[in-house]
Amino acid sequence: MDDDQRELANDLLAAAIAMIEDMVETAVAGQSSRLTLSQLADHGRSLQAAARDVAIIAEAAMIIAESGVEHPRDRRKHRN
Repeated sequence: MDDDQRELANDLLAAAIAMIEDMVETAVAGQSSRLTLSQLADHGRSLQAAARDVAIIAEAAMIIAESGVEHPRDRRKHRN
């Protein structure tokens, strides 16, 4: 993996952490006994959307990182 790939994967994972921290704040705010059911549902929808975004970012980081990894089967092809 070259340095650019590593930096991009690291940046993506840092972005995911920031999003997860925001999700924690949303979940904590959703625990208030003063919220209406509609507000609770909104918090749930926000968490659901953020979780999807984090999953997409994690997938992108994995794809970028794995694209720089030489697999054993690839090494055999290069020897022939």
